Amino acid sequence: MTVTLQDIAMITGLPIDGNHLCMNTDSDGWRAQMHALIGMVPPKSREPEAEDKKKERVAAGATFTWISSNFSTCPEDANEDMVKTYARVYMWYVIFRTMFADGTGKNAPWMWLKALTVFDSKWSWGSATLAYLYRHLDEACCRHTGGIGGCLLALFIWSWERLPVGRPKTVKYEDWDDKDDPLWLPTWAYKWDVLNETTDDPSVMYKLYKSELDAITPEQVEWEPYGK
Repeated sequence: MTVTLQDIAMITGLPIDGNHLCMNTDSDGWRAQMHALIGMVPPKSREPEAEDKKKERVAAGATFTWISSNFSTCPEDANEDMVKTYARVYMWYVIFRTMFADGTGKNAPWMWLKALTVFDSKWSWGSATLAYLYRHLDEACCRHTGGIGGCLLALFIWSWERLPVGRPKTVKYEDWDDKDDPLWLPTWAYKWDVLNETTDDPSVMYKLYKSELDAITPEQVEWEPYGK
């Protein structure tokens, strides 16, 4: 049992059909390309002062602080091109913060902005999100230190819907006004919009969840949370 494309589609609303999100990850000339796409680039980092100091690797992208400082609010008198620029940067920010998080929470890689060069690209964002989550889950299982990346929102809700272990209590569930438009309907994640967060000791709860998972039976699993 694992997260599937159906889960990604239901929980996030991302398309699972379309073109494969396969791009050249070469970052040569990324600053010039970024400037052409959004009109500015982050400042270059300072070189190490000591000659014998190993040169730090500069990530091809921008920090979230830089993005927020320069693109937090679109001007009211913005023309159509400027609105598209702000929309593109906003999507870049959200995509990396939710779908392709790397566990550091500091920098947004250039390649995800490059994927937004054309808005109507028909990318299969859902399958890319699932593949990225699989890779980070595999890496997290094989190392003893460091964080975990990927779309953890999908992982949390997948677990809460199917397994009774660690499931939080929902505080309320308000009706959603879809304005008679199916595109306005919420995703499955809306069921878990407001939760009663636990304040228990994480180390204690980890041991409890681990023992409960070891003892879980097939009858306790919700195999078809979305219906047949």
